Amino acid sequence: MSPILTQIQTLDNNNISKVSLMVATLLRNGKVCIIPTDTIYGIVALEQFRETVRKIYSIKKRSADKPFIRLIGSIESLSWYTEQAVPPKLLKYWPGPLTLIFKGKHIPTVAIRYPDNEFLRRIFQRIGNTGIVAPSANVSGSEDIFSCEGLIDTFDGMVDAIVCLKDGMKNRRASTIVDISVQPWHVVRTGALEVNI
Repeated sequence: MSPILTQIQTLDNNNISKVSLMVATLLRNGKVCIIPTDTIYGIVALEQFRETVRKIYSIKKRSADKPFIRLIGSIESLSWYTEQAVPPKLLKYWPGPLTLIFKGKHIPTVAIRYPDNEFLRRIFQRIGNTGIVAPSANVSGSEDIFSCEGLIDTFDGMVDAIVCLKDGMKNRRASTIVDISVQPWHVVRTGALEVNI
């Protein structure tokens, strides 16, 4: 990949509208951004841009047979991906740091999270609630990156924008993942949320 000019932004409560507009504009134009989510930093793109999604696989050095988590901006958006409903026992955790694996409509399974985060809400308002692919912002197999310096060192010149949290990401954990595409359900990863199933 040829190096690109990466915009670096620091996000705080005073510029959330400006930065969310910047990210939404880039995403609508088929670009790749690294942003803070309700859990950890993610590499995000609109899933409708297939070439951009392939670019994220290359950036992460991830096998193409490992699908990415999707973020959605409303519970109604779930119907795009699956005919399953969120079980009442788990619905109380949405929106929140819980990723659910459903039986997919067009693929065997799909992992989806409905995040509880004002910055992401602003982005979804501007992109019309289309789905976002959002794998963690690291190279596959390596540790999660929590510092702005680490993100820049790893991804500068590879993505169109890096948005760092002004106050950092201390004590953040990735989302908890529960597979409800099978019976019995099972916890795939324990993360930011304790779930009793």
